Amino acid sequence: KEFQQANLFDMGGGDLQDVLAGVDWIKQTGHLDPKKIAVMGASYGGYLSMMAVTKAPEVWAAAVPIVPFVNWFTEIENEDPVLRESDLATMGDLVKNKALYEDRSPINFIDQVKAPLLLLAGGHDPRCPKSETQQVVDAIKKRGGTVDYKVYENEGHGFARVENQIDAYKRVADFLLAHVVPADCSCSLNE
Repeated sequence: KEFQQANLFDMGGGDLQDVLAGVDWIKQTGHLDPKKIAVMGASYGGYLSMMAVTKAPEVWAAAVPIVPFVNWFTEIENEDPVLRESDLATMGDLVKNKALYEDRSPINFIDQVKAPLLLLAGGHDPRCPKSETQQVVDAIKKRGGTVDYKVYENEGHGFARVENQIDAYKRVADFLLAHVVPADCSCSLNE
């Protein structure tokens, strides 16, 4: 039960430390190039991917946040009211915990991002509105960073249509091949 509640009022805190500990562990195996590590996730995993590239930017060669939220304040303001109640229950009062909300909003640290990003969003997402990813795209482009962006206008929180799933998988594969697969790898999408 303690582990189950560990993120309560600590979203993007201890769980991010778990991700970084996992990276440290896998680096010790010697089975990968430590300069070619990517982070990827959807929904809360997309949020955690954004936390990773903003709070530990030196670790990542690329990131693929899918339907993420990046700003607790705009997320809570723009999401479905039922979901809003859930977020407030896990992070606490917006006014009393303002410093926590600011610290755990990746958009506030977007200037730290070094890795290229591929962001995927649903046009009708009630959980993580596309305006969340648009904040990242605008900020990264403003400073000349690398960001690829695709909004699936006919999707919600995730991609249900087969043609969109195929397109998303291809985009992710191409992006990872371009940014994290070693040059001497004989990897191919056609294998």
